[in-house]
Amino acid sequence: MPRRSTNPIQTLSNQLRKKGVEMVAEPVLDPAFGLVYTFKSVKPGMNNNDVAYRLYYAGEVAKWSPTRRKAVDRMTARIKKQEEERLERENSESVSTSLGVSTSTTPSDKGSGSGSE
Repeated sequence: MPRRSTNPIQTLSNQLRKKGVEMVAEPVLDPAFGLVYTFKSVKPGMNNNDVAYRLYYAGEVAKWSPTRRKAVDRMTARIKKQEEERLERENSESVSTSLGVSTSTTPSDKGSGSGSE
């Protein structure tokens, strides 16, 4: 079984190469961004518009891949569940606070009533 590359740049480079675009690391190191890459066409006769479209297409395919959609759905469900739990906690805290005020006055009324008898 072949081992997958764990380097995200290498993985991206392999995916783009399948689309006909190659990432070439420039010898310049930008202090703000790190390594600088240039995109070049692997196939002859491609112009910059073709390269740009292939980059766009590769991004769209990755964005709407089944794996990513499943991950987005899972995170959406998790966020909704956390929001519901937070609302339930807030509601239960507000109910317990209002009950706590009424129960705290009741024992003091009973205590004062039993002392006067």
